[in-house]
Amino acid sequence: MRLYLGEQYHPHEICPAEHWQDILGQEESVSKFNLVRGHFRYNMRGLVAGDARMLVVLREPLRRTVSALRHLRRDPNFHSTYQMTKDLSLGDMIRHPGIMALQRDVQARFLCASNSPSEVSARLLAARAENKEDDAGAFENPPDLQLAADRLEMIDFVGITENIGGVVSEMAEEMSYHPPLYFPFINENPARIDPLQGLSEEELDIVRAHNTLDLQVYDLARELISRRSFYRGMRQMIRGGIYKVPPGSFEVAMGGIMPGSGWYAAEIDGANSWRWTGPGPHCTIEVPLRQDATYRFVMRFSDPRPQGPEKLNVELNDMPIAFELWPDGDHFKCEVVIDQELLSKSFGFCRIRIDTGEALQRGTTDLRPLGILVREIEFLCLEG
Repeated sequence: MRLYLGEQYHPHEICPAEHWQDILGQEESVSKFNLVRGHFRYNMRGLVAGDARMLVVLREPLRRTVSALRHLRRDPNFHSTYQMTKDLSLGDMIRHPGIMALQRDVQARFLCASNSPSEVSARLLAARAENKEDDAGAFENPPDLQLAADRLEMIDFVGITENIGGVVSEMAEEMSYHPPLYFPFINENPARIDPLQGLSEEELDIVRAHNTLDLQVYDLARELISRRSFYRGMRQMIRGGIYKVPPGSFEVAMGGIMPGSGWYAAEIDGANSWRWTGPGPHCTIEVPLRQDATYRFVMRFSDPRPQGPEKLNVELNDMPIAFELWPDGDHFKCEVVIDQELLSKSFGFCRIRIDTGEALQRGTTDLRPLGILVREIEFLCLEG
């Protein structure tokens, strides 16, 4: 990624430092460069230009940890603890408390780093004066899940190494970068095997225990990437005129184009139309709404399954949300309030995901796994 970014700028526009130790005494110069890249924590944000866009790339935490241990053992220039690890087996390294302490929730610690730039530099300069090695992340408070989640939301481009092409394509488009034909990995395991292959359950448990927070952060990052991808897709459909933001209340025509997924084809009988959900256990409705209004989502449906809709769950833009559910004659009604504040944060885009529970086969002639039968979907605009 650093090599790719470097090809998008003239050499004099690129900050040559890739570690905090490299900018000591030159902190004010950082904001003059158009590209700052390297192993920097979130608090580097305090030194770059105010309008800078930020990128972070995360890796699946267990594989990141084991890969780092293997790299540490084979590369004497990777870290100062090489001498401690060079003669140890991977299992010995995993069981070594001192070595594993350096691998505890590394990605969350990078995201949560909050010491001011002046404080970081002062500590590193003091350590240098005493001929001691220190780290820009030393003396930070323990990482916090909510802070890490908030920081991810504030970062413009979030990627994962397991699907690096997604963030590269997004960034190339938004930043007018040249899209790469291919994107090779550097410092890759020469054997090209899964880093976790061959580890015992005991060893895996130790690695998991040192990544409790990172595993949660990684899941949050994947959810954020999915949500942002949805927003981009909706924006493109609006720009292309496929979707338009309705000025007021509206109904989703069950016999028309269904804006979502997890639905069977419409069934029509005269003026009436309906759709079954399935074959999976959930369905979505995805629509653009006004950013300055609150809405009430209303869905009228029937559920002939023995357990009925008792296992129904609803998410709004990937977050669980409270809903009302009550009988309506032979049917049920589900209502959800879509708050204006939430819509303003999502640019007006709304994805309602309904977990209907297990889909079942109804009879011997219709072999489809069916969830619930939906007859009406309406968005009632309540204004701002």
